[in-house]
Amino acid sequence: MSTILELQHVSEVFGGLTAVDDVSFEVERGSLVALIGPNGAGKTTLFNAITSVVPPTSGRVLLHTEQGTVELNKKAAYQVAKLGLSRTFQNIRLFADMSVRDNVAVAMTSSYRESFVATMLRLPSFYKKEAAVRERADQLLADFDLTPYADTEAGNLPYGEQRRVEIVRALATSPQVIFLDEPAAGMNPEETADLMRLIRKLQSDYHVTVVLIEHDMSLVMNLAQRIFVLDHGKLIADGTPDEIKANEEVVSAYLGGGVHA
Repeated sequence: MSTILELQHVSEVFGGLTAVDDVSFEVERGSLVALIGPNGAGKTTLFNAITSVVPPTSGRVLLHTEQGTVELNKKAAYQVAKLGLSRTFQNIRLFADMSVRDNVAVAMTSSYRESFVATMLRLPSFYKKEAAVRERADQLLADFDLTPYADTEAGNLPYGEQRRVEIVRALATSPQVIFLDEPAAGMNPEETADLMRLIRKLQSDYHVTVVLIEHDMSLVMNLAQRIFVLDHGKLIADGTPDEIKANEEVVSAYLGGGVHA
């Protein structure tokens, strides 16, 4: 597999605090990788730097596309999203008063954008694109077993279903890479098992590269093909799940005696 995402000496400094310290790694196209580490290790800050929510203080974030290489840290967050990077956040950010279908459909506006004149005058092209958005949203809902909730206000769903909707909404942007920030947080074992199947589906059926932050080590060890480990903002290890479980520095800093798959 070829490299799709590359970090070169990325640092994020806030005043006198170095939250991310000279981090470099590569993510292969179509892979499923995890970023782990203790609370405060800099994981979400690194996600924010990659996606230009808070651009890095120094270093480069490169996206390798068929059209060439793009330096993401020179782009605004909305431009990064248009280039094919989508994400979820630790705290669910659905539009609680909107239906599940509309939450998913709103993510497609950039792909199905109509002209101002066509929108204001409600020309046939406007209705054609509106129908295409609805059809695509319904396809995604069906594919991820969300059809029964299509007309339900997102805020009325159980927590696990809200998280599923949030991930499907991220997928609706047709991304090349999806960043999932602690998707299993607050889930019970049954919901976590459903989440694992959903994440595998993103990779296998939609051919999306998945990068996730997660504290559930059983989920990480069973899903990830490669794991990157942060501690105090520094990358202290990367490797396969078996290599990470055997790494003494990782065990000392984070795993605290080992982990079982």
